[in-house]
Amino acid sequence: MSILKASDIRLAVRPVLLGLEHKYFYEGPCRFGQGEALNVGFDKFANEELFTGFLAQLRKYAPQGVDILEPIRAGRTDDWENSLEMWKQLGRAMIDADAAFFFTNIGLDDIVVEFASRFTTPMIVNPESAFSPTTDYAAIVAKDPEREVYAPLCWSEAGKLLAALRAKKVIRSTRILLVNRFNSSVSFSSEDTFTNHELITKRLGVRFRYVNAHELLDQMSLLPEGGNHTTPGRVTPNITQEELKEAGAMADELLAGAEVADITREYLINSLVAYITVRKNLDLLECNGFTAPCPDICSTRRINEMKFTFCLTHSLMMEQGIPSSCEYDADSVLSQQALIAVSGQSPYMGNTTPLPFEDAEGTFMSMARWPSDEVKARLIAGDPHNVYLMEHSVPHRCYRKPTEKGRYALRHFAHEQKFGAVMRYDFDQDAGQVVTLCRFSPNGDKLLIVRGEIICGDGYTLNNCNNLVLFRVKDQKDCYKKQCLVGNHLALVYGDYTQELLALAEVLGVEPLVSM
Repeated sequence: MSILKASDIRLAVRPVLLGLEHKYFYEGPCRFGQGEALNVGFDKFANEELFTGFLAQLRKYAPQGVDILEPIRAGRTDDWENSLEMWKQLGRAMIDADAAFFFTNIGLDDIVVEFASRFTTPMIVNPESAFSPTTDYAAIVAKDPEREVYAPLCWSEAGKLLAALRAKKVIRSTRILLVNRFNSSVSFSSEDTFTNHELITKRLGVRFRYVNAHELLDQMSLLPEGGNHTTPGRVTPNITQEELKEAGAMADELLAGAEVADITREYLINSLVAYITVRKNLDLLECNGFTAPCPDICSTRRINEMKFTFCLTHSLMMEQGIPSSCEYDADSVLSQQALIAVSGQSPYMGNTTPLPFEDAEGTFMSMARWPSDEVKARLIAGDPHNVYLMEHSVPHRCYRKPTEKGRYALRHFAHEQKFGAVMRYDFDQDAGQVVTLCRFSPNGDKLLIVRGEIICGDGYTLNNCNNLVLFRVKDQKDCYKKQCLVGNHLALVYGDYTQELLALAEVLGVEPLVSM
């Protein structure tokens, strides 16, 4: 299968080397220098030396995932040419470029400004080009405030900008597969997700694809003669005998590696069949993100009949760097993708809420079934302030490094019938680990950015949807007020990537809501 992951996406940058050459021996306001620097032909050699230094710096500061394409040379003499052929060459050079990085100087800035009106390629002006960055930026945005042009302060800032532009390309390359039943935009349990997909496509470039829930569920069985009940006579991507064997092998591997396995092999295979079916649909529909509506599908009773849940699908996808979310939350999918893009880490997602401590009572505000009394007591014995929690049944094994699987348990979702494979991860082992969380607002115009530190975990020995990670934020009240503008399901990765998310928010043109 060939799902396009964030790690596969690269930013192609075309250096544009603009040089001015004088045709005569003279000096004045358009020509500085003395001695041999005034000789005809000297400019050519001087420009090449400047170009070499510029390209060396660009390659030095280009982050991972950024490709520096073959430079294109352009410019003019002191006859002030502006030839059509030059523009044709520049146009051809932009076909495969995600950004144009300009080396420019005095007498050449009008070319940069005209480039902005001729092409749509994002533009970056060399920070070492004397006074050109401020000149060009001001002139371009005055003509078109929406034109994508950047003037980084220094080379380290240029490197961060390139990383943010690559992350932006990841966001714009995201195609989310949504399994719908009643509604194509929201589930009965996620009213805070993206409600207007056309707006999100226009604002962030994300695309959405849909598959009917009953059609997908039918595909989890061998294709019967005459086709599936929902699509009679059609050839559909149903599970095959070979893929059933693959599910069995995966089940054996997961069972062998688990510290505890409180689920039968049969029910584990059922959930792995769902995972394989989803992967096939992602591949066929060229999508790289996934979500399904838990309660909407659950109420058909087909999940109960087929004895599986999508929980393990989300876990396995996230640990591979493919964003995947419970409850039809496309917002959570894209928030995960943003974290994957800036960090390269495997994300987590879940119900995220503050745990307010009532000082007068010396107790935590009641939070339904979580956290446990034991964990509450541990928190009160330590520091009970500024605590937040994230809870869901979709943890995985690869939080520390995408290539390194940690210890885990396997349990079941359904309390009585014991179907629905869920992973368990013990977050106690990562106490003190810095984490970064984020979420877009439902209309995509804001991005919450949170830094925290893991306190402990909870729910490792429990079944159903209650594996917790508890973490501390700097200011619980401030974080909560800002979270109210974006919604419930936050995405999380290990490490501090707050600055990278701030840079991403800037190039996306969204407002950052920062709590760190």
